[in-house]
Amino acid sequence: MKIGIIGAGTVGTVLAKTFARGDHQIKLSRHSGAASLATRRAEFAANVAFVEVAEALQQPLVILAVPFEQAPAVLAQVADYKQRIVVDVTNQFTADFKKIKTAPLTGSEVIARAANNARVIKAFNTIPPEFMDGHVDGPGKRVLFYAGDDIAAKKEFAALVRPLNFRPVNLGKLRYGGSVMQVGGGLGNTHFVQIEE
Repeated sequence: MKIGIIGAGTVGTVLAKTFARGDHQIKLSRHSGAASLATRRAEFAANVAFVEVAEALQQPLVILAVPFEQAPAVLAQVADYKQRIVVDVTNQFTADFKKIKTAPLTGSEVIARAANNARVIKAFNTIPPEFMDGHVDGPGKRVLFYAGDDIAAKKEFAALVRPLNFRPVNLGKLRYGGSVMQVGGGLGNTHFVQIEE
């Protein structure tokens, strides 16, 4: 699958490397342009390409790894996502780590409204970056909570992450699942492991 990643900070970088382990073409982008990533070429596998944000946003699956405050404007660059999947990994913090209030909507619902005609999946935002690669010290799989309003999109997402040593756990729709995954919802900064019994 072709996967576009918006944002090449800590989270975007980890996810680019994680999905590059699969048989995928990763299109990594950042606001300062593809050329600004050139000095980091050695960090990534050959199936990770540096592209402009506009190109990354056109991929079949888009991972949004930018600050929450910037996310709506970034997503608005595409008028119609044509039912493509957008994975929201944002958390509602300002640059100085103050909580951003989105009520009555959940943060993921705000993202879904900004991504016109996209099938939005909330995922990865509850896990500390050092565990976003799916690794486990010992037996078991890294638990990955996710939520979304489209059943088919959630099944596709779950199938995508299982080979990367994740145990995807569906928390339901963006309204309910998103509320427990977002800042203050109870699951933030957690990292569980499922061990077969």
